[in-house]
Amino acid sequence: MHHALCIEEILLHIFSYCYTHWRRWPSRPPGRQCWYANVHLAALARTCRAFKEPALDMIWDDLNDLTPLVRCLPESSWVESEGIYSLQKRLEQPEWDIILGYAHRVRALPCISGSSGLAGDCIEALCNPPTSIESIFPNLRVVGLDETSATLAPLIRHLTNPKLTAISLDGSGNLGAVIDTFAEKCPSVASFHVWQWANADTISGVICRWNNLCSVQCYDVGLNVDALSHLSRLRHLLHMSFKVHDAVVDRMPAAAQSSTFMLSFSALHDLYLASDSLTPIWRLLHHFRLPVIHDLSVALHAHPTAPDLMSFFVAFREACTHHDSLNKLSLRVYGVQNQSDGSQLANASPYHITFDRLRPLTVFVNIKSITLDIPCGADLNERELLRLASSWPHLESFEVGENHDWTTSSALTPGGFLQLLERCRSLRVLYFMFDTRGYTEIPQGHPWRGLTMPNGTFLHLLNSPIEEESIEALGVFFHVAPYPDFSLTTHWNNRYFRGSERPQELCDLYYNRWVEARSLARDLWEKRRDLRRAVETQSSSRQSQ
Repeated sequence: MHHALCIEEILLHIFSYCYTHWRRWPSRPPGRQCWYANVHLAALARTCRAFKEPALDMIWDDLNDLTPLVRCLPESSWVESEGIYSLQKRLEQPEWDIILGYAHRVRALPCISGSSGLAGDCIEALCNPPTSIESIFPNLRVVGLDETSATLAPLIRHLTNPKLTAISLDGSGNLGAVIDTFAEKCPSVASFHVWQWANADTISGVICRWNNLCSVQCYDVGLNVDALSHLSRLRHLLHMSFKVHDAVVDRMPAAAQSSTFMLSFSALHDLYLASDSLTPIWRLLHHFRLPVIHDLSVALHAHPTAPDLMSFFVAFREACTHHDSLNKLSLRVYGVQNQSDGSQLANASPYHITFDRLRPLTVFVNIKSITLDIPCGADLNERELLRLASSWPHLESFEVGENHDWTTSSALTPGGFLQLLERCRSLRVLYFMFDTRGYTEIPQGHPWRGLTMPNGTFLHLLNSPIEEESIEALGVFFHVAPYPDFSLTTHWNNRYFRGSERPQELCDLYYNRWVEARSLARDLWEKRRDLRRAVETQSSSRQSQ
């Protein structure tokens, strides 16, 4: 054997080509997926002593349940029924040697759900090893508990150790008695994710006991003032998500015993905030300082008012002390969508996204993605859209008013569209109104003046009307783009926008016209492609002669 194969790093790199993560396994009967996965690694482990240890480490590194610990025993020791494994006899020392010999290789148990495929007798046996050990998984780094059953609760103490760095909890009805155990026995936790946890003070208290956190994801959980203050002092916190409540914001000045209360997150890159309304979020941002924020995502469950939207943009601008760090801003409303009959919530006051409302965002010169998925359209004329494009030269995605009509005065002419592309060369997703009125002259030469769009570009023309006499000119206009590697869609295949129903005849008329323009662009592009191929073939033939 070559000496290079005695170097473990080289072996691990080679073995990685034989490894298939359990998330990519094909569907098989419950409890039997591991049996068929990574058979090549198992063969390598039996090849020679040099291969055995690194191959076994890779096989057992990441498990999606605990059944392999039972199935590695002699078949006379266990029985399987409908994917649940139970023991047929008491475990003796030889069986325990097998279990502990494999368990110490496990680094991640990221998706332990239900009883993890084990019957109660198996769990009871694993909880009582013959020797006094703190954990049967001494090298565990990652653990995830998803709606675990009460029968699995006694085993959780074996999932805690000082080396644990990542914890994920979901469906935590049975975890109340053990959450303190994680905080006590796992001092080095760097990543903490929790969903569906009702007691915010309990979670906040646990967070305050960890000083090495890099990621805190509490999507449906509120954090109290103490937890936010603690997290603001962590110099390695990169990702943070939580739900915002008015009551927490109200307590902030009192907690600081001063008129101002600022929390500076010096390393925070990604921030996700959820709330029933936008008001507590912009109030909270008045207390935040985000010097290096890259990504802000906001999820709401109520239609934001126009003053709230403006206050949010202003508060976020003030919270960002360095305006050149932001790459992505997303604001989405869930549960306030057009109904199937075209109706909206009665209490949603209609307004439009205007240039003045977006003006506070123009300071973010390096922003790449803006998504405002809220129940309102936009009122942005060509001059205002071009001013925004000049402020955001690196913009790649502009999704505003995605599900609602823009005003009739909001439109880009073909010439204005090309100017926008000149200012935003990386733009690949754009929602806008296209003004086709008077565009009837067939462009001569290359109307795009050498401009191109990235492959996969998505252009949504919303509720743009199209004149019949403009169809041919628009087909010629779009065929010189990198067609067909971009999508061109409209709203005209849906009758319901902004709470009113359009006449079906009008929808059919404009939809068919855009389809005709798009088909013409494709036909012209195919002719140009065939002509180019013919010229290249002819040139190659001449050179070969």
